[in-house]
Amino acid sequence: MDLHSGDILIFDLDTTIRKWRISKIDGNVVKIFEEDGTYKQIPYSYLIELNERGYIRKEKAAVLW
Repeated sequence: MDLHSGDILIFDLDTTIRKWRISKIDGNVVKIFEEDGTYKQIPYSYLIELNERGYIRKEKAAVLW
């Protein structure tokens, strides 16, 4: 999974759907903001696992200048 700052991820688990915006990728830690503005840090390996299980998809790719 190729992730960049500014990407939007859709987390879809049964009845829970959330949008996460990637703030920064720092080594193995992905720093994200949720829709309500809360800040989280998630291990990159955990995001990969969620993607493989089909719980996360990328909504919009970041614009690279």
